[in-house]
Amino acid sequence: MTDAESPYAFDPSCVIASRSLRTADGGGVTVRLCAPRRMPDAPGDWYCAFRIEGPGVEKPDGYALGIDAVQSLLLATVSIGNRLALTAQPLTFLGGSELGFPRTTEHGTELLL
Repeated sequence: MTDAESPYAFDPSCVIASRSLRTADGGGVTVRLCAPRRMPDAPGDWYCAFRIEGPGVEKPDGYALGIDAVQSLLLATVSIGNRLALTAQPLTFLGGSELGFPRTTEHGTELLL
């Protein structure tokens, strides 16, 4: 099954938030986050899909699972932060190095602003 065939695939019609980031050469990376949705195969659980588009992004689509809509949304932001930390070139948001997404560090999950 490809990402596009996944029941948790990114759907552009469900986007509730986006953020534009910049690369050192002036290029752009866009993060789009979908509204949480109930999982089709586990009605008590939720998923939140996202897409990261731009240079140096190896795996643009992803999702996070949660026991409710809030948890799936929060875990999606952590997954986004972790993926952005792995991009080949440094990114900035509003001219600063902190992108506003929590990420997992050696100390646990942290939001660095």
